[in-house]
Amino acid sequence: MAEADHDLLLPREVAALLRLKVNSVYAAAAAGKLPVVRLWRGRRKSLLRFRRADIEALIRGEGQTPTVPRSLLKK
Repeated sequence: MAEADHDLLLPREVAALLRLKVNSVYAAAAAGKLPVVRLWRGRRKSLLRFRRADIEALIRGEGQTPTVPRSLLKK
């Protein structure tokens, strides 16, 4: 595994960090409320991954995506 792969989080890891259900992470990513990296596995399938730095910035309130509702960032 490349070093850069360690900086990518699975949806379940993001859910744990943000204290959300995994389905909520998928919904927020689909709505553009969470910055996401799509890894394509074929013609129509993609895997969602999230950059650790982006998620940590959202938690700190420094996120690049101003549309993330505060309810997603429960503390």
